[in-house]
Amino acid sequence: MKNLKFIIIGALIAAAIQTGLLVKIIYDRGQQLANGTEVHLQTGMVDPRDLFRGHYVRLNLSIGRILKKDVKIVGDLKRREAVYVSLKKGAEEFWVPVVIYSELPEASDNPVLKGKLTYIRNSKDPEKTTYQISFPFDRYFAPKKRAKELEKIRNDRKLGIIVALNKKGEGLIKGISVDGKSIYNEPIY
Repeated sequence: MKNLKFIIIGALIAAAIQTGLLVKIIYDRGQQLANGTEVHLQTGMVDPRDLFRGHYVRLNLSIGRILKKDVKIVGDLKRREAVYVSLKKGAEEFWVPVVIYSELPEASDNPVLKGKLTYIRNSKDPEKTTYQISFPFDRYFAPKKRAKELEKIRNDRKLGIIVALNKKGEGLIKGISVDGKSIYNEPIY
């Protein structure tokens, strides 16, 4: 009887810890969507469908390919390593890269987005060197009808995503914009 009591108490403690961790994950996501620094990124989209994942739109972010001449490089950038892209608001509604850091900067006047340097295409002209960076939100899952609507929109207008950034440079898709106007906002909870 004593062992049964310990098993029940242990199971309750384990359930409480798991529930607490799940609540923390949901709470942190909600806080980042509600309070994160908001940036608008220009994107082109490709629309693949996956039998197991459902309908999604693959995002082709304009900041995923950066020319060396367009940014300042701080630190030693290494392929397959994390990089931090400092962004500023561009001439239009979209944000553009200004600096690529090899480590999270301690202080930055601009929002910083964390990505992974996937490829460096060197050129004879060093200014034409291209940095290919992938970001953790390269797909936007949507119901079939919404994915088809996005296909039509992307061909005719400027399609973008609204990203909420936290202080570590981690980003979450907060919404979708067309011609600078938000057409969809991700629910916080």
